[in-house]
Amino acid sequence: MIIETLLSLIVLYSIFVSYLVIISLRRVNQYENFIINMQQIIEFSTEKMKAVDASGHYKSDDETGFFFKQLKELQLLLNNLFEIEEIKNN
Repeated sequence: MIIETLLSLIVLYSIFVSYLVIISLRRVNQYENFIINMQQIIEFSTEKMKAVDASGHYKSDDETGFFFKQLKELQLLLNNLFEIEEIKNN
């Protein structure tokens, strides 16, 4: 009788813990997708900024040049937030 009760409690506990793990994994996947989307947006905006600055019009010392320089520094900070994973083909 005691063994059956303990066994049923263990089974119920393991079901509960499994449910919590599944919920946690879903949440982690949501956050991971959000971070990946943010990284793609940052990479896209970095490429667009490089294309805009390719002609060098924004390197002057006026307010536009200062703003563009600050924007580029912010872009570099955002680029360095994410770790780059290298996939090696073996």
